[in-house]
Amino acid sequence: MARPLAAVLLIQALSMAAGSPAAGQQGETFRPGFGWQPGMRIEASETRVGVLREGSVADSGRVSTATYSIVVSDHRDGLLISHEDIRVERVGDFPEELPPIARVNTVVADNLEYWMRLPDLVVSEEGEFIRVDDVEGFRFRVASSIRPVASALGGGDPEILVLLDSLLAVVVNDDVIEGLAADRWSSLVDKWAATDWEIGQVFGAEIEAPNPLVPGPAIEYTIQAGVTQKIACEAPGGGVMCAVFVMVTRPAPQAIGEAARLLADSLGAQLLAATGRELPAGYGEGGESPLTFQELILEGRVELMADPVSLLPLWLEERQKRAGSGIGLGEPFSFYTEEILTTEFSYPGGP
Repeated sequence: MARPLAAVLLIQALSMAAGSPAAGQQGETFRPGFGWQPGMRIEASETRVGVLREGSVADSGRVSTATYSIVVSDHRDGLLISHEDIRVERVGDFPEELPPIARVNTVVADNLEYWMRLPDLVVSEEGEFIRVDDVEGFRFRVASSIRPVASALGGGDPEILVLLDSLLAVVVNDDVIEGLAADRWSSLVDKWAATDWEIGQVFGAEIEAPNPLVPGPAIEYTIQAGVTQKIACEAPGGGVMCAVFVMVTRPAPQAIGEAARLLADSLGAQLLAATGRELPAGYGEGGESPLTFQELILEGRVELMADPVSLLPLWLEERQKRAGSGIGLGEPFSFYTEEILTTEFSYPGGP
């Protein structure tokens, strides 16, 4: 079955900023398959760093880690990719003055960001994502894992637990679980398998996807993807070379302006409400907005090092960057946020 991404990719003579091909590799072509097999067990270790910068304020980072096992088994529709023994830890102590509700919010947010991407998946024998397996059971696993931690941090406060249950009911829903799981599998396999790649050559494509900032119509994105190089490694399949795959996603130039306008309208109304001011005449209908963007940057980047034959992974980095500047209530502002998730994979029992 043809993969949707491969069907729309157009070869372009572009260069990838992530790196250049190693000597003698320029122009080499290969076509990855899918070598995940029943009985395979992969150990994964993840680190998440969030960077926040506002104006001239120094960067601040928050770090958490997670470990889990990936187990591959037979399924009537292909293969079952299970995520087991998920453990999430926050690095560093909480400030003594931080209230219990803030501690609970931080820990729950960290746990959800890992858990929501790691339900059990059903994929085809060729590696194509089919669906999440047993969504109801996954919701129970998430709540059963997070609720005791939140209860301990909140000192058993029943009001905090009620708020937690309300949050889980909203966030842990079928659409979110399916979407995040499909994105994660795409970064590991679906973006790269069954496609002809030429080292140093970049593919370009345009797709439509939801606006990442505010609800509304889908917007157009540009994609650049390629294999930057092959490097020496102990490949899971027994080889001595690994391929480095990179994909960068940004809103198309014609879409970024509309995204900025919608975000300015949404945040402008909140800004006025926070300051007790009334909405100006014509707000949202072409009238003057209390907040305007002069620059808005939205970028996603995936880099995968994997066996070029089986696509068994060794290392994965996923980045989401949001940055911009503008004028709010007559004052200049700027912001920068970036979330970096790095995953290392190992094969204690062999591939």
